[in-house]
Amino acid sequence: MTEKEFHGIFGKLHWYALMYRGVSPGCMPNGAADSDLSFGSKGYGAVGYREPLTTDQLYKYELKSIGFKNWEDLQNDRN
Repeated sequence: MTEKEFHGIFGKLHWYALMYRGVSPGCMPNGAADSDLSFGSKGYGAVGYREPLTTDQLYKYELKSIGFKNWEDLQNDRN
């Protein structure tokens, strides 16, 4: 299975950029459906969820909403 096929399984997700630390346990809410470790100019990555996160989760984990999009669109935003 190619990377494109793998990400196609998930369809659109609610994507969030990690602002101050990389993708790792405790740095983001549980239940992420997908991640992109190379997203962002600082290289902290992004995580995708099937359901939107709450305002409290965004604040607690210091995340920034990127939007509801598929993985390919996320790659286009990165460039």
